[in-house]
Amino acid sequence: MPHSGVFFRKKNTGLAKRVLDFYEDIRYKYLSAKEDPKEYGKQWRSSVKKIRNDFDGLSNFTTEMKRYLDEEIVFSKSTLDPESHNARELYASIKKLRYNSDELNDPFAKQLGEEVIATLVKEPTIYAMFIHYALRTHAHSIPSASWEAKDLRPDAITEGAMGLDLRMGDIPIYIIEHYGDDKDTSKVKSKFKGALNLLREVYLIDSNEEDWDKLVAIDIKKAEKSKDEKSEIEFITPNKPMYRIFEVNDIKELKGFSGEWLVQEKYDGIRIQLHKIDNKVKIYTYNKKDITDKCKNVAEKLKAKKFGDSIFDAELILYDNDEPLHRADTIAHLFKDKYKDATLKAKVFDVLNHEGDNLMENPLRERINTLFYQLSQHSSDELSFPSKKNTRIADSLQEIEKYSKDIMDLPTSEGVVIKDLESTYYVGAKKNPKWIKMKKYVDLDVIVLEKKSTKSNLYSYSLGVGPLTGEEAREYNGTELNGVTYLKVGKALNTKENVDVGDIVRVKVDEVKRSNGGYSLYTAKVIEIPEVDTPEKVITLDLLSKEGRKSLKYDVQDALLKYTITDGVHGSADIIMKSNYDGFTIYGFDGDSLMEKNALVDIDVWKQQLTEITKAKSAEARVFIKQYLHKEDEDEKGIHVANIMKVCKENIPNLTEDLWDNDTKKLQNWMNDFDDFIRLPNKHFTANKDKLIKEGSSESKTGEFKLLMRKDKNIELVINVNDKTLLWVIDIEDAEDIFNLFGKSGKFPAEIGEVSQAEKLLDKGEITLGAQRHGYHEYRIDGNKFDTRLHFRVVPVKEQDKWLVWTGVKQKMLDESKDEGIWDITDDRHKKLTMQIA
Repeated sequence: MPHSGVFFRKKNTGLAKRVLDFYEDIRYKYLSAKEDPKEYGKQWRSSVKKIRNDFDGLSNFTTEMKRYLDEEIVFSKSTLDPESHNARELYASIKKLRYNSDELNDPFAKQLGEEVIATLVKEPTIYAMFIHYALRTHAHSIPSASWEAKDLRPDAITEGAMGLDLRMGDIPIYIIEHYGDDKDTSKVKSKFKGALNLLREVYLIDSNEEDWDKLVAIDIKKAEKSKDEKSEIEFITPNKPMYRIFEVNDIKELKGFSGEWLVQEKYDGIRIQLHKIDNKVKIYTYNKKDITDKCKNVAEKLKAKKFGDSIFDAELILYDNDEPLHRADTIAHLFKDKYKDATLKAKVFDVLNHEGDNLMENPLRERINTLFYQLSQHSSDELSFPSKKNTRIADSLQEIEKYSKDIMDLPTSEGVVIKDLESTYYVGAKKNPKWIKMKKYVDLDVIVLEKKSTKSNLYSYSLGVGPLTGEEAREYNGTELNGVTYLKVGKALNTKENVDVGDIVRVKVDEVKRSNGGYSLYTAKVIEIPEVDTPEKVITLDLLSKEGRKSLKYDVQDALLKYTITDGVHGSADIIMKSNYDGFTIYGFDGDSLMEKNALVDIDVWKQQLTEITKAKSAEARVFIKQYLHKEDEDEKGIHVANIMKVCKENIPNLTEDLWDNDTKKLQNWMNDFDDFIRLPNKHFTANKDKLIKEGSSESKTGEFKLLMRKDKNIELVINVNDKTLLWVIDIEDAEDIFNLFGKSGKFPAEIGEVSQAEKLLDKGEITLGAQRHGYHEYRIDGNKFDTRLHFRVVPVKEQDKWLVWTGVKQKMLDESKDEGIWDITDDRHKKLTMQIA
């Protein structure tokens, strides 16, 4: 809600507030239940029952209800079904109550009905009138003569209506919250500035600048809550993904998404919430346990003024030096002080409140932009914010799959969360219907339906999923627990975890099969007590039980000769083998599970994947050795292979073991296979300089870059290479365009700059020069936020030559034969082209 000034405060009666509260509550529950009746149907039914109780009352509110609500519909049995015609009719009647009740002092709702938003975004004059009505503390509109002086219609809407006394920044939020039901609200914020400017012009005809400043000023009453009020900001129930998938194509079976996604790392830690108000920091676990004293390093970082008053959604991970530990270790450290020398670090992935503004109703697109462009540059080791390495925007299933694989390779990842970019944060709901999770391995959250114990203090549980909808209850034989029906799906035997009937446990399974009576979990094993209080839905098991899920993922273990592969469904298989640049030697399988039995069938699939691993290792080793030779062998006399092996053992020991078995002879044979190296007499090698630099040139192909926001809100790409600073200026419209440029291949005008006007650092890192010629300059940047191929090219735009810049969909750099060595862009014959179009 807006921070101050809801209009019903000005009335003497509480009935107006009752009507608005009633509408907002019903609106949320009806729309939620309509979209997902399985999850929210119970809330809707409770609301209908409450309406029935109020309908039989004697209060003024009952009298007002009866003016708009039909008794027959209120008490109809079908109204309890949120998908029914009667439920829709009841909700429509409640909307009429909200917009037409005489108890509400809302001139816009009375005159425009449900067309408030459509009218405001279409007619700037009326939007300007609304802003004045929202800002003022009295009941008087701007004089007619002021409007007429601008050839505009006078304000015949708000005269006599007490103003809302809102903060200026809260006005668009207020409009969306109070008039946005089932409406297109996308232009409310973008049209606000123009309407405000128009209001200022009209207002100043009959008033002075000082009066204007008073109207829009952020004074004590409007802008600043008292410390007591601020301290009352409540802990927010964390949203969790409502759906679980096991391969990206499963998304096709889920409905109601916009088609644009945010793919984020799902950390292997515990969920936390960071609160900062007036420099007072509190850190809570997912269930509101205060752990601030346990996270003093994180709390100290958050106290910095640059973060403002904020609430962040985050994950807490325990590190042993630079090694991230597992979730169980994090919990043990927090509550049992198990690891004395380890360090807790917070990974922020969402912002719920920033600088006093409630962002939970804002689309995720806006919230992630706040993190990217206002906070990510303040990331530290103890408190980090999203970067392109762990957070990517996708607009297709192919992109989701690619980004998910990249993110899952991160050491702190246990999977990804895929979020609709238009999703808001569901206040009061634990699962967000616009969020989906996908893990590296298969585990399920199930409810304990029955419990048995043994003399040796082990426990066995009957497990269930659900609760079942009416339709599912008719299809399956359910089991009732505490008045709710669940589907029994199997047992977990002989575990040390001691929980009660009705509790949720997380189990790892080898296989899910569908049978006539439902679904069965095979080899279910309790692995932990999760941070949830509801089990999986039946649709999750339906997805798992379908055939054809052979999209293998692998995790190379540290153990010598052992590779673990999993198809994401049936479990994992440990393959006893050796892999190097020569190929594979398979010694067998460590076990006899279903996955091990399937592994030979899929041998070509996972063999290809392991080949890709070896290629990646080989490429990494080539880069290291080339750089070493280029630095240490300037006279090109060569370095003996034994000395190269010694350096490799010291700096890349894992690669040395995996590729060459620490055998100098194998390293020598490997180097012979690549033209990156030139073999000299007596087992000496030197780097092939033609693979690094053009022949006859001494310029470097690598340097550093900075991405900076300018005072004019355009951005600069500053390149430092060969002891020279080069400057590109890129024309953007808003902060979102930065990600459109670097993350979605958007094309933007550019020009070669001379003097920096930088104001704020956005990103920095290493840059590699690709093809450099007149009219074309190619780069690869590797920064904290962006890691991509970037190229500037002269292109005709409206019959004029202009520089355009975009990122490459294809990440492979052009062949070196395309390079003409014009790396200094001030030598380019197109250097005088500007961004402006005549």
